[in-house]
Amino acid sequence: MLRIFILILLIDPSILLGRWNLKFAEANFNMINSSAFQATPKEQQDEILEVNELYLKNAYLEFKKDTVFWVDVNPREKRIVNKRGKWMVIGDTLRIFDYDKIYTYNYLIEESDEYELHTRFIFPNGDLARSRDVYSKVDLDN
Repeated sequence: MLRIFILILLIDPSILLGRWNLKFAEANFNMINSSAFQATPKEQQDEILEVNELYLKNAYLEFKKDTVFWVDVNPREKRIVNKRGKWMVIGDTLRIFDYDKIYTYNYLIEESDEYELHTRFIFPNGDLARSRDVYSKVDLDN
């Protein structure tokens, strides 16, 4: 227990500064491989795949001082929506305040270093998502 507490205190928010591209979204992978998806009509599967592909190819987080930029997808219009908000790290939790929706997203930071960031969404009721997102740091110098 003490070890977990020490790890929580060691998350340095400055390590997040910069751009992180989505490398792997476990929830998307699990959904596409689920029996429910396989039972969905082909036309609907194609639409879901198109929206997922749009998200997976464009998803990122970019942290600058106290502002964060990211993308979302409008599934009806099948287009990217650029988002902006405020961010902070409290213990092991990344909090993102969405300026457009006036909503707060919370993510457990499972792992972070200068190369990879692993997060899991925290639902409003406090439950932790089973699936994780893995981001890789973009080296803007090259």
